[in-house]
Amino acid sequence: MKKTKILLLVIVLMACALGLAGLKIFKDKTTSEVETYLIEKRGYNPNDIYEIYTQIGKAPLVSTTVIFEDDRSSRYLYRKENGKIYQYSMAPVQGVDDGTKRYKHIEE
Repeated sequence: MKKTKILLLVIVLMACALGLAGLKIFKDKTTSEVETYLIEKRGYNPNDIYEIYTQIGKAPLVSTTVIFEDDRSSRYLYRKENGKIYQYSMAPVQGVDDGTKRYKHIEE
């Protein structure tokens, strides 16, 4: 009986570890895809990107945030849908957009 509980605990822990590893791989892949989109399709240099990371949250479920080197006070939000990557929003890094902020990297 004790061996069964230990085995069950090991299986649960392994499943959790595999799930977390899979999530990390997915987020890294998505970040890489957005970075490739910005470099290859939008013409940015890798040095133009100050920070880029992918988060999993509510709506949209998966979102990649990009902060550009020349506009560190703004974050640009990208997502992938039906195989296409697009910018769906932008916001200040801190605070709330009051409508007066000018964004340098808006995509049409």
